[in-house]
Amino acid sequence: MIRFKARISPRWRQALLLFALLASIAASYWVEHAEIDAPAPVEAVARNVPTAPVELPEAAGEDAPLDLERLRRRELAGTDIDAFRAKSWYVPPPPPPPEPEPEPTAPPLPFQYMGKTEETDGGKTIVYLVQGNEFHAVSPGEEFAGSYRLERVELASLVIRYLPLSIDQNLPIATNE
Repeated sequence: MIRFKARISPRWRQALLLFALLASIAASYWVEHAEIDAPAPVEAVARNVPTAPVELPEAAGEDAPLDLERLRRRELAGTDIDAFRAKSWYVPPPPPPPEPEPEPTAPPLPFQYMGKTEETDGGKTIVYLVQGNEFHAVSPGEEFAGSYRLERVELASLVIRYLPLSIDQNLPIATNE
């Protein structure tokens, strides 16, 4: 930026300001009193308004009554845009993803352990179970009660598979050993 360090005396500064004031007064007087040609009339353009013939009142003189119904605001048509409506740029966040469905589980075992028998030479083991009023004598690998299979006999529990879901469950057995 270039700066000029010209010193103007206070008398010249006052003279310049007085001249500027007189010039602005003269310009405003000239604009106010000068004859200005009237601009050509401008036709208004109406949008989205049905074109209907305009009926002019018969007496267009100063004594003609005003039609106050014509002075009411017209309703906005469906295609009119309200320029002053509020606009929000807020975009709500997407909804959270749905929680995964829990894995299916087998119902609790409806059986009670009653006892077991084993053949002395290490042969077949038979386990006795009670379900309500039903009695089941089952060997390992056999299906019973429609949807269960005895998988194996362990020292402190029976491993029973729930067949529709292939889920193993443990049924504790009481041991007196």
